[in-house]
Amino acid sequence: MRLSKQNTWLLINTGILLVIAVIFILANESIVPKEPKDFLFDRVIELRNETDVERALLSGGYAIVDYKVEAYAGDTFLGTVYNVKVKNGYTYSDDYEFGMIELWVAIDPAGDVHVQVVELIQSDWTVKGIQNYIYQYYQGLPYAEVGNIPEYDAADLTAGATATDSTGTIQEIIQKAIDIHYDLIVDDPLVTLYGEGYVISDDETFVPTALVVNREIVKNSSNVDIGYVYTLTGAGDYDNGQEVVTGHTITLKVAFDVDDQVIGVVIPEELYGHTAGSRLTKIQNYADLLIGKTVSEFAAALSNPGDLVSGVTYTKDLVDVLIEALVEEVN
Repeated sequence: MRLSKQNTWLLINTGILLVIAVIFILANESIVPKEPKDFLFDRVIELRNETDVERALLSGGYAIVDYKVEAYAGDTFLGTVYNVKVKNGYTYSDDYEFGMIELWVAIDPAGDVHVQVVELIQSDWTVKGIQNYIYQYYQGLPYAEVGNIPEYDAADLTAGATATDSTGTIQEIIQKAIDIHYDLIVDDPLVTLYGEGYVISDDETFVPTALVVNREIVKNSSNVDIGYVYTLTGAGDYDNGQEVVTGHTITLKVAFDVDDQVIGVVIPEELYGHTAGSRLTKIQNYADLLIGKTVSEFAAALSNPGDLVSGVTYTKDLVDVLIEALVEEVN
């Protein structure tokens, strides 16, 4: 059976259209963003050279910069991308054991920050607000401006509650990625307090107690005493946002100068078993009220913290127990 000339041209044109359609589909696959990572730079990207940065805790909540990769479009380097993860107690529903935030944080060669959501499992009345927060503030923001972003309430207007913990934690973990990228993290916080070249050693005369577990003497490079550090460790309850969790420990290092005034309180994150992120920041700010004070002034310094410890009452109470144990030890 011979095809008519008209049918032959129809088949040829159909074939041409199919070829064009295939080319169009293949072109779209390579240039049209579809995954969260591609929206960082508004183009399809390839992630190369993955490097681990931090490891998550085996139990409890955490806020970590998991790993970093390099973003390329062909041979063009677009920026460094950090995968950050937050595990907390703000579950979307009873079907979830915990809340999770996973983000791509990209820093381009110009120093601008771009963020996309990979996974967002938080209280259902905050999800839309958290998304709005990310897409309002973190799309090409100069990295130096991240610390200036105001507190953001992600709660649904009908919720009858506020929700700043998740957005505060997001800001902090993005800032941490920036600090890692630009090597702004001080590995030893005591260097900031005592200066380069300090030497620290255990006080051999100190007798540990249940909560005050160590005392160290600090000298400068000329072997002159410049201060001392007490290490406090204790276990207590904390509120993870959904329930009260018991039995997790925290550690504080209280640094004094030779005039017996506090010059800093270090809370090692790796030894902090309570909720990290913005809640840890609140506890750090509370402990910092001791700076410039002697032991006899501790009670007055901590007597009226106000909203500083809102939402972290249980952990604040544990800190108070540790500080009281230090007062008793020194006196």
